[in-house]
Amino acid sequence: MENEEYKGFTPDYIDQLLANQIFVFGSNTLGYHTGGASSTARKKFGAVWGQAEGLQGQSYAIPVDFGKGIRKDAEVKTSVERFIAFAKDNENLFFFVTRIGCGLGGYKDEEIAQFFKDALAVKNICLPKSFVNALKGDGVSYDLDRFLKAQNTEMHSYENALNEIKEGYKQGDWIWYVFPQLKGLGHSIRSEFYGIGSKEEAIAYLEHPILGRRLRDITQALLNCNNPSAINILGFPDVLRVQSCMTLFDFVSPSDIFNDVLRKYFDDKRCKKTMRLLGWREEKMKNVVRISRMTITKDYDIILSDYQKEIKLEPIVKAVYILFLNHPEGISFKHLSDYRKELTDIYQKIKPHGLNERAVRSIEDVTNPLLNSINEKCSKLKAAFLSEVPQTFIAQYTITGKSGEPKKIALPRDLVVWEAD
Repeated sequence: MENEEYKGFTPDYIDQLLANQIFVFGSNTLGYHTGGASSTARKKFGAVWGQAEGLQGQSYAIPVDFGKGIRKDAEVKTSVERFIAFAKDNENLFFFVTRIGCGLGGYKDEEIAQFFKDALAVKNICLPKSFVNALKGDGVSYDLDRFLKAQNTEMHSYENALNEIKEGYKQGDWIWYVFPQLKGLGHSIRSEFYGIGSKEEAIAYLEHPILGRRLRDITQALLNCNNPSAINILGFPDVLRVQSCMTLFDFVSPSDIFNDVLRKYFDDKRCKKTMRLLGWREEKMKNVVRISRMTITKDYDIILSDYQKEIKLEPIVKAVYILFLNHPEGISFKHLSDYRKELTDIYQKIKPHGLNERAVRSIEDVTNPLLNSINEKCSKLKAAFLSEVPQTFIAQYTITGKSGEPKKIALPRDLVVWEAD
């Protein structure tokens, strides 16, 4: 590992060093090096059990928490200043600073990076890319390519993983980079390397055009398995890793498919360690609000079953809503006239004796692409749901869509119970 090769940024994964290179990691004030980079420092680079700060073997510890709580920022800053002074006094050594405090310590990259501002000008200190970007105002970037490279390997590829899940039995050694979990939960090299460092990185993973789609596809394949036991499909301890993965991505995308896996295979229980690392207390976990099922009664009342709330709508607005519920593929507003008869039939079911001249005119207006009637109805729908549904889930229940594309109701149809004919 030559200095010139890595002088730009600290590598995401370090398992060996040259004689003059030092591994800089985050510790706790007790010097208990049990997890994350501190475990690597103890096992590979000479970190001493019980030594919380300073040089030890080929490692240097900077304490960021007490083992039971985060230190004050001023205390962490002072420790970082001592490290920078030490590096300046030892120009014969080259220091690789890891993302200290950003795993078990609970800091965000931009929060801890501010303490290392003076290190940018020190020639023998190498910082993580996320720290440098934060300090230079370039924003935080993530090395998501490490997942793509692993998923495209010949032996344990994503395609192999997907096929195994579809067959209902995991065999390959791919769990870390196909169902990634939060960094800091495991102590193995792979759990560290493929660990997701923050909520922001998890969001970036989901938004990645390939990784996000693949995660949702293999999660859907897991849901489609006939085997009701996750441990029979995944084995132990991988079943726990998948629970951690689903907890993480459900946290950053609560109305997505990941909650369905937690509900089906884990009795709606989340990984407590993951939730604690994400900053949730246990009482919040117990009271977390979830997306509600919807029941359409025989009288066409719209009931959010889990919230025990009724969405009250005037007949024409309710008829429009039922129309879009009937078409999960979506309907383009400019083609609404093609659905005029279907909308009329729905209206008559809602109001068997209410199809008067005024109602007919309303149906004609709402299906006329040259008028604004459909947008008015969608606004009324949104207002009705806003009064009964958490803001987080509004987009799941209302009629939405990008300009020029079909509009649809995103609510998964397996959450919709039809009592009406």
